[in-house]
Amino acid sequence: MQNHFLKQIQHYLRDFENPALAAQVPQALADYLFTHQAFLDESDITLDLINALGDWLEGKQQNLNQLYLSLYLFWLSALARNGIDIFYFGELDKLQMLGARLRDSAINNLYYLSHEETDQQEIAAFHDKITASAAPFILYDPQGLKLALAVEHPQVIGCIPFYDLLIDNYIPASGEAIQYTHLLAQQYISLANPQISTVIIGNSYSFFGFPDALLANSVNMSAQSLGLKQARQLTAHIIERYPHVQNFVYCLGFFDLYSDLLKTKDDFNQQIIHAWSQLNSHYSIKPEEGISADGMQVFSRLVMPTPVQGQTINGLEDDNVRAQVCESARLIFARSDALPAVQQQEEAQKRGISHSKSVKHRVTLEENQWLVAELSVKLATQGKYAVWLTPPFPAAYVDNIDAEMKKTHRRYFSDLEAAHSRFIDLSEHPDFAREDFRDGDHLNYLGAGKMIVVLRALNVVL
Repeated sequence: MQNHFLKQIQHYLRDFENPALAAQVPQALADYLFTHQAFLDESDITLDLINALGDWLEGKQQNLNQLYLSLYLFWLSALARNGIDIFYFGELDKLQMLGARLRDSAINNLYYLSHEETDQQEIAAFHDKITASAAPFILYDPQGLKLALAVEHPQVIGCIPFYDLLIDNYIPASGEAIQYTHLLAQQYISLANPQISTVIIGNSYSFFGFPDALLANSVNMSAQSLGLKQARQLTAHIIERYPHVQNFVYCLGFFDLYSDLLKTKDDFNQQIIHAWSQLNSHYSIKPEEGISADGMQVFSRLVMPTPVQGQTINGLEDDNVRAQVCESARLIFARSDALPAVQQQEEAQKRGISHSKSVKHRVTLEENQWLVAELSVKLATQGKYAVWLTPPFPAAYVDNIDAEMKKTHRRYFSDLEAAHSRFIDLSEHPDFAREDFRDGDHLNYLGAGKMIVVLRALNVVL
């Protein structure tokens, strides 16, 4: 099969998904299929597509959704009939974990390139195989990300991060509950309380910034390094499962638009990924979505096992362990320790410089801006209220954040201001001093209490 045919069909499907382009697709599709008849078989699925397309062009069929569905089923069938090629970049143990779950009926070849490969001829030969494939899917884990994205392949059907694929299919990254899973699960089960009106979602800034002891009718569903992708999934889940929650507070740092937890190689963040995947698998956090031409979705339909929701995570229901974990966390949250002035200044500078390195992640920025825009629309259409919060920081931290990063963050969230949405920037609030921070950029218990007072004075329901 010509190695651009299946990709071109995917382009037509995506054009169908765009309301501004959908009406132009049928004629272009008909012209393309007419010149590529060699790739059409005589199956019922193909005949259904030809008939639906003919009816539309003759004015008999006015339902674009039906034509889209016919094209989608044709595409799925063609991929299965032709077979796909999988190109994996990264660590062998992760590929082995995934490979043990794949259904191989639609797989022609599975190729592997180690993240440690340095031979440029080997790397080039691997990319040449991708170019020659009629149905290539690139998979990569955090270690293999740079190698996978070093060369652009326009005919690739899907370029899929390893952990995104696991979460999309409710597969936990590991089977034993860890302390961060217990912390998230404890907060999650609190959402069922009909008195809860507000949920707080974010990373370590809100993890430390909103201690349970200072909240009323609110649940803090935050964890270190949790990102916008997880915020979007949680929000959709809460709207569907817990409609009594009316207010959503998103506590975000300047770097969040440039960051994706599931792409990180950091050892600590790997623990958070495992915790999130376990929470998602056990409580079915990620909502199911309708059909689309998304590469990861079609890959899952072709070769992944039927997702099993509500999976058992060993030790997660152990009440004694959870109580111990939560008590240890409570003691940490309750501390009002602060660093000496010189040490905090140095730490704040280091953190600001380190976080500013994310400004080069342009693709992630675009992905996250799209996620937030979609999230904002969903909240508005569901009648929910959103607060996009930038918490207080030491001056030395803000001063050392990249100027473009700060400008992009403030402009983007300011543009979301509407009747259902509010941007609150406390990053340079004058009432916060050295004594309010536990380190170079996180509030301690004293500072958290002050922030909550400020927010309540601004009519934020907490």
